[in-house]
Amino acid sequence: MSFYTSLTGLNAAAAELAVASNNIANSNTTSFKRSDANFGDIFAMSASSNMATALGGGVQLIGVDQQFSQGGLELTDNALDIAISGDGFFPVSTVDGTNMYTRNGSFMLNEDNLVVNSAGHILQVHPLGENGDSDFNQGLQGLSIERTIAPEPTTNIALNVKLPESATVIGTAGDTAIDPNDPSTFNQSQIMTLYDDAGESYTATIYYQKIGNDVANGANTEDQWRAAIYVGDAGAPSNTLTFNFDQDGVVTAAIADQTVAASPVDGRTQPITVGFEASTHTKGFEIASQTIDGLPQGELVNINVQEDGAVMAIYSNGSQLTSGRINLANFTSPKGLNQEGNTIYTATNASGALTFGEPGTTGVGKLAGGAKERSNVDLTDELVKLISAQRNFQSNAKALETSGTLTSTLINMRG
Repeated sequence: MSFYTSLTGLNAAAAELAVASNNIANSNTTSFKRSDANFGDIFAMSASSNMATALGGGVQLIGVDQQFSQGGLELTDNALDIAISGDGFFPVSTVDGTNMYTRNGSFMLNEDNLVVNSAGHILQVHPLGENGDSDFNQGLQGLSIERTIAPEPTTNIALNVKLPESATVIGTAGDTAIDPNDPSTFNQSQIMTLYDDAGESYTATIYYQKIGNDVANGANTEDQWRAAIYVGDAGAPSNTLTFNFDQDGVVTAAIADQTVAASPVDGRTQPITVGFEASTHTKGFEIASQTIDGLPQGELVNINVQEDGAVMAIYSNGSQLTSGRINLANFTSPKGLNQEGNTIYTATNASGALTFGEPGTTGVGKLAGGAKERSNVDLTDELVKLISAQRNFQSNAKALETSGTLTSTLINMRG
């Protein structure tokens, strides 16, 4: 019996040594969680055994438990390195749809613009609802970040300008036409950059001409102005309009929106609506506000992963788009997860119920973009365990040797 007891001790020491060695080997593995070997005694009893004289039967390995304590965070230069600070796992999926979970947030964009890890597993997210929050009622889908976004043609312009009261009247009663090549025919000009259907930029210029000063108009005394809109290098204005101001600098009638007709020749298949607000003041010409839609083609220049899981894609044309929101998975008993290697886990009956939560809410941690979670292995502690396992192995080997010596003595006895 003592041989068997010592043998179980040797096996237990070897298991403890293997667990500690695996922890040490993975001390630099991103998001690796150390394991502890748990042992229990063997105590075989029969119905006729006397408890007072029963002997122990050795030790057995009950299980190897991973410890999901937090690892330290390490900053990186990769925007798609994402670390979890707190509880939770990233949900990922294989190409064939197998669901897996990991705390290793080292991701990248593949050729299909999907966010994947080094093994090709696709990071999964819930679709976004109308308000930009995650729709947990819909199934998971792969997180996609477009490398290029299409151009948007200019279709709307909103202007608010302030014209100088002291401007000189040009011509007599508006008899002088605005000529873009002759600065003496206009008081002020305003150049705008617009975009056609292909995202190519072109210019539109608005010329302002004062055509009347303190002109009697019924009971009103008004300053009168003319504006002409020229698109690109056109030799004639696309639109011409007039507006009058009272003595307080307020327009006497609302300025109607102007429609610049589409021009397929210039690559514009949609008209442009120009909304005007105007006033006069005692200072120089001023553009109080100018809002112009339309953008050129945009190339991905940066990705920002926020604490709450929102993934913002930033493009060269200035656009910032929310590509998705990363939600974290969690389990009732994470220690029941099945280890698949490469810090990947799959759910089992022992891992309990699966739930999802937005980072920073109850039950799950926050995210840190541009960071990795280091292993939670404490090398000093593991080295002490190595020494302890070595001493245990030596002690059990000595006990086995002693049992062999006693057995040999008994065999060599002669009557």
